[in-house]
Order: sequence, then C-alpha cells, then structure tokens
Amino acid sequence: MQRQNTKTAVPKQNKWPKWITLALIMAITIFAVSLLPRGFSGDTSIVGQGTPVLLLVHDDNILQSGETMAVMNKIRNEYAGRLEFVVADINTPDGRTFVQRHGFMPAALVFFAADGRNLQTLYSAQTVDSVKQELNKLFQY
Repeated sequence: MQRQNTKTAVPKQNKWPKWITLALIMAITIFAVSLLPRGFSGDTSIVGQGTPVLLLVHDDNILQSGETMAVMNKIRNEYAGRLEFVVADINTPDGRTFVQRHGFMPAALVFFAADGRNLQTLYSAQTVDSVKQELNKLFQY
C-alpha cells in the first residue's frame, strides 16, 4: 500500500498586516488616553512652598463644588507653571484635616500667595471669566 502525503504546504503569511493593525490600535489607545481629563493634586503641603496655589475645598455632594472644579480644569493649562491647582477633598483624611485646620467650608475657592498667605476666599459660584479676573488681579498675571 502506498502512503499519501496528507500534509499540505501552508502558505507563508505576511506579518505586515498584523503589525500595522497592532500599531494602529496602540496609536488610537494613546490618543484616547491623552484626551482623558487630568486629575487635580490633593497635596495641600505645597501651600506656602514658593508657588501660588488655587485651592478648591471639594465635596462630591455639593453641585457648586463640581462646577468650580470644571472651571479650574478649563483654565489650568493657561496658568501652568505659574500656579498650582489643588483640591482638598473633605472626604479624604488629609483634605478634611487641612480644611478643619484653616476653617474653610465646602465649595470654597481659596487663593494662596507663594508664601502661604490666604489672599482671598470665594464661596459664590464661579465662571471661567470670574476666576481668571481674580487670578489676574491677585497675582498680576
């Protein structure tokens, strides 16, 4: 009896489509991640360390607090390098301690000088223009 070759030759597949697809997926992923909003620092120890600070006393349960955070997010690229943006979340131990030590209420927007002096505290709702106006007035930007 004669044996037949049951194995057929597998054609060699080109690997370029796989590499291109992988590179495209990675590029899309990197682009999507770059569009995600950046978080704010919660490090209140930078107050008084040589850079002016705009600090929000944040409480998730207060709508104004979230709206003010959105305003801060819109302007922070314009003031990057000249001003630190910090959020003291009252639902965290560090944030709660800082807020209690300074006597701030939730949704306060506090402007600190580079030396740590409290220049102004605002409790009313803020817009992009009103925050920019206060920053430019207090820090001569």
